[in-house]
Amino acid sequence: MRKRGQMELFQPTAPPVDAGIEERIVNNHMHVNQSTFKGGLASRFHRWFRLTPSFGPELVQHVLTEFRAGPDSVVLDPFAGAGTTLIECKTEDLEAYGFEINPFLHFVGQTSLRWIVDSPAIRERFRSVENAFRNKREQLDGVPVDQCALPIPPIHNVYRWWRHDVLKDLLILRASVDEVLANEPTVRDFFRLAIAGVLVPDLTNVTLGRLQLHFIDRSNDDMDVWRTFEKHTEAMIDDLDAASAQPQTKQQRAYLTDATGVRAQDYDWRADVVITSPPYPNRYSYVWNTRPHLYFFDFFHGKTEAADLDKKTIGGTWGTATSILTKGVVKPAFPIIGDVVEPVASKIRDSDNLMANYLMKYFNLLARQIVSMDPLLKPRAQAAYVVGNSELKGIYVETDVLLGKVFEGLGLGYKVGSIERFRRRHSGKDLFETTVYARKGG
Repeated sequence: MRKRGQMELFQPTAPPVDAGIEERIVNNHMHVNQSTFKGGLASRFHRWFRLTPSFGPELVQHVLTEFRAGPDSVVLDPFAGAGTTLIECKTEDLEAYGFEINPFLHFVGQTSLRWIVDSPAIRERFRSVENAFRNKREQLDGVPVDQCALPIPPIHNVYRWWRHDVLKDLLILRASVDEVLANEPTVRDFFRLAIAGVLVPDLTNVTLGRLQLHFIDRSNDDMDVWRTFEKHTEAMIDDLDAASAQPQTKQQRAYLTDATGVRAQDYDWRADVVITSPPYPNRYSYVWNTRPHLYFFDFFHGKTEAADLDKKTIGGTWGTATSILTKGVVKPAFPIIGDVVEPVASKIRDSDNLMANYLMKYFNLLARQIVSMDPLLKPRAQAAYVVGNSELKGIYVETDVLLGKVFEGLGLGYKVGSIERFRRRHSGKDLFETTVYARKGG
């Protein structure tokens, strides 16, 4: 377990008293291995699934230290993603909750919080899965994948996503896990997550681009399904061995829900710390980039389900969500959005109505999330939102500054303390990643 206060992180500089939002910007560099997903690649439990746009576990630790989170703290992450905040809180034995709209990412986050301590039993099940895989593979030797009576993911153009031989082995592996562990759903989900952890890009015909997956030719690549799965699973089981030495007394849970419309009466807890990273306004679609997982693991069955979900997400502009935004003019949902966001959107609208509407939708939904969350917070709760600035059609969008103004302009009693820009997303541009710190009650 990492101990807070022992990390080599930046030290924040206090902004001037009563300064305007822009004057509260401070530049405090954090290394990419601490601030991004790269920090999780070598961290126990975080390494179970790689979500490239996620922030790093050490950034969560830094915020916990800044907020002086202690045994009585309750942490909320309204954009939980793959569970970075929740996992890190579990290592600290802090009570923590998260909201996630994407059913696959919710599965990842919730499964990553189940630290089954009986690792010898898991290893025994692992060997049973291997035997089932090898037997079924031998039985189906020479049979084309579409004749194996194994459900093929209903994703469009499935063989563009997977080579025939790789897809066949993946389906055999999935079926083996489900059959061997039919009566042990928790253990089954552990092994399903192990498959998910290597599905993309290791065993799929894609590479991880800057904003989305890109198809590539992998016809000559060495893609051994069992060997890749085995290596990752063994690392996950090693993490379970370590978990047995960590006492756990507090609850951590991810809820499958839309954070822009939660109801306080549905939850019996109240948070005093918020640590989250909403999607950035850069057209990155979490739905697009998890489509292989959503269809492979049967979260989606219909052809329009991915597009339908993307219409609801804050950053979604894929499929139908894009065509909707080409029409009409998205109006501000709150007066503060009209005051601070609409002028920026108007500049973008001169050349691109779609992207202007996209920006307005983004901040409308982000504001709705903050308003929806408010009844779930204790008085004087503290919030840290990790966001990224963007450039849309040549117009610089200072997401961090705009968010700070939205926080203070919603009439909920928030005061922004500082806007800490800790990393340039691309060298030579002002596309900073930033933590916006705010506190209720001033």
